[in-house]
This record gives sequence, C-alpha cells and structure tokens, in this order.
Amino acid sequence: GILTERRGIIQTPNFPNPFHVPLSCVWIIDASTTAWGLPNVSINVYLTQQYVLSGLTFKEYMYYSDDFKVPSEMETVVKEENVTRTASVQANSPFLEISFQLDNLYGTQLRVMDHLLDVYGFNIIYEVDIPKPYQCNSQLCSFLGNCYANSNYT
Repeated sequence: GILTERRGIIQTPNFPNPFHVPLSCVWIIDASTTAWGLPNVSINVYLTQQYVLSGLTFKEYMYYSDDFKVPSEMETVVKEENVTRTASVQANSPFLEISFQLDNLYGTQLRVMDHLLDVYGFNIIYEVDIPKPYQCNSQLCSFLGNCYANSNYT
C-alpha cells in the first residue's frame, strides 16, 4: 500500500499470531507532501515489535512512481545478525519502500519457543518528523513482554 499519513502502524497480517506463507508485501511511505522540506524532518521507522529474523528490507527513493523510480544510496536489510541491534531506520529522502517477503514461518521468528512465547511477524511504527532520541525494540524493552508507544511516540 501507499502510506501518506504523517504517522502510522505497519504490521504483518494477523500479528502477533502466525500468518499464511509465502507472503510478499510492499509499503511505500510517501512523505513528498507531508512536512517535507522542513529542517531535520525525515521518515523514521521504529521497530518496536520486530520478531521476524529475515525478509524485511527498507530502501530509500528520491522519486517513486509505478513506472519510474530514482533510488538513493540507503538500503537496510533486517536479518538474523542485526535484528536485535536495529531499533529504527531513518530515511532522509521523500519516499521509503518497506518490503517483506517470507516463504516459511519456522526458524524465521525471534520469539517462538515450544508454543509458550509465540509471537510472529512485526508491528512497527512510522512517522514523518524529527527523529526521537529514545528508541525501543524487542531486546531493549523485553523479549517476554510488549513494547508500547502512544500515537506521538512519547
């Protein structure tokens, strides 16, 4: 989908429960008309409830349409090696593409243990604003609980 609001939530289907695979989703955050050009404003994605170990990619674009795309340099791939250290992604271009592709649920989730701590996928927050100084993710808050934020992420 194309997201044009200043802030919102992006999540896997049926979060926090299992979802059908294979799954391929693409979200475009379009900040080209939302406070763009103001000092220090960027697209910020906070990985507050990020429990998938692979398949999530963030790519910045200077221009984005169905038939023409101008990518910038930034691309972030969330994978097993960096999932617990990545609390947020910041894009300084007016468009951010978030893509998620997963073929299998088993062995790809951070918090699945003997059907006791089952959490599948992600529930992440985005906003077009000045980046927040404090960022929360599953490791910083708790692997066992939930990380909550209000609508303005304070």
